[in-house]
Amino acid sequence: MSKLKPGSDVVAAKPDSNFLREQFDGHTPSLGKELPRCLEVENLSLSYTRGKKALNSINLYIAKQRVTAFIGPSGCGKSSLLRCFNRMNDLIDDCVIEGAIRLEGEDIYQKSVEVAELRRRVGMVFQKPNPFPKTVYENVAYGLRIQGLRSKRKLDEIVEESLVAAALWDEVKD
Repeated sequence: MSKLKPGSDVVAAKPDSNFLREQFDGHTPSLGKELPRCLEVENLSLSYTRGKKALNSINLYIAKQRVTAFIGPSGCGKSSLLRCFNRMNDLIDDCVIEGAIRLEGEDIYQKSVEVAELRRRVGMVFQKPNPFPKTVYENVAYGLRIQGLRSKRKLDEIVEESLVAAALWDEVKD
C-alpha cells in the first residue's frame, strides 16, 4: 500500500495511486507547528451500490483557517470524500458510510445534527458550475436568503455588487 503525500495543505496522489482509497497518516503540514483542527476524519469508509468501496479507512484532519485542496486523478475519491463533509451523500441511495467525521469536535453524522445547518457551515466549490434551475438573481441571492436576509433592497444591492465584481452585471442586468 503506497502512502499519500500531504503537502502544504494540498493532499496529492500520483496518477497511478488509488488516492483516497488508501490510508495515510492525516498529517497536515503547518510550518513546524500543529494548527487547531477544524475537521477530523477517522477511519472513514464509503461504499456505493453492490459494496463497491470508494473510500477505505481514511484518516485525516484539516486545520482551521487554512485552504486545503485535494488533487488526484478522476475517479480516485476526491468528490466522494468532499460530499461526506456536508452530508451530500445522504441523497445517494445505497451509499453506506462507516467511521466518523467531526466538525469542531461534533460528529456530523449524529441524528441530532441538523443537515441544513451543517450545509450552511460546510460549503463546496464544484469543479463545474452547478446553478439552481432559477434566474441568475435567485442563484446569487440564495446564500443570503438561507442566512436570513429578507430585505429586497439589500438583496438587490448585494446581488448587483457581486455580479459587477464577477464582471457579469452588464450581461445580466436586464
